[in-house]
Amino acid sequence: MQNIAEKIQPYDASSDLASAFTLWQTTVGREWPIDFTRFKQVLAAPNAHHFVAKEDGQLIGFAATARSPSWDAQAGHLQLLLVAPSWQDRGLGSALHDAALQHFRATGANIAQLGGLVPRFWCGLPENLPAARAFFSKRGWEFDQPVYDLVQDLRQYTTPPAIYQRIADQGITLATGCEEDVPEILAFEQREFPNWLHHYERCARLGDYRDMLYARNQEGRIVGTLLMYTPQSHETRTDVVWRVLLGYDAGAMGAVGVAPSEQGRGTGIALVARASDLLKERGVRNCYIDWVELTAFYAKLGYAKWRAFFTSLRDLS
Repeated sequence: MQNIAEKIQPYDASSDLASAFTLWQTTVGREWPIDFTRFKQVLAAPNAHHFVAKEDGQLIGFAATARSPSWDAQAGHLQLLLVAPSWQDRGLGSALHDAALQHFRATGANIAQLGGLVPRFWCGLPENLPAARAFFSKRGWEFDQPVYDLVQDLRQYTTPPAIYQRIADQGITLATGCEEDVPEILAFEQREFPNWLHHYERCARLGDYRDMLYARNQEGRIVGTLLMYTPQSHETRTDVVWRVLLGYDAGAMGAVGVAPSEQGRGTGIALVARASDLLKERGVRNCYIDWVELTAFYAKLGYAKWRAFFTSLRDLS
């Protein structure tokens, strides 16, 4: 009889993609319906390496992994682990899990993370998949307090005037980007938020300049930034993976940051408010903000918790 581990082989997109999508639908698709385009885009992440398990030519298990291309390049990300219902509790999930961790070690990673990379399905382990948490806990993963994805229907959204008045009184202005702004925006990210730099670089490469929102102080320096996404953004961007759940007119914002020296002046909330206004103007209904810890900050403008996740890192050394 073939050993379980011997069923595992490298993923081949040309022959395995459709079967992996079917496996998604039969395992987590009820809780997390996804369209084929987004599924394919996430799996095609840079530095991705996936594994499949097959029995008599049929795909019965799948593990998706990727390595970060930038600041946390020593981390390996386990993006997805699926096992066909008839093969669960038979050791196949453990074998796929171990194959992923072995791959990380072999390629120089010293940390493993559940989810978390861009593009991604989830920032961590979804709260609404309790069996998955039990599986990973049994295999040594420890979990932090939950983080959240937030959503707001923008059709009735209106920014309280005091938000804009506060920054105007301090000489702070907000503007959307153009090509000429890109070097200054990227320099700001490099200096203040290097972990977000590659998100802004990619947005710039794709020509989505107007999806960059920034704040200038009274001296004319950029002191805060935010990235937006709408259905008119570049087609390869995956800022909203859950279009089946949130609508194909959904938009998003993220990578919101204000220089520490400029915080406490209302700039951050003004950036979020202006982005909400712009997204509404561009036809967005549901605005999605993922991987949020400071939920009370966004709640000031009506953003509510949508779904929860448990993040987890583990040492591979």
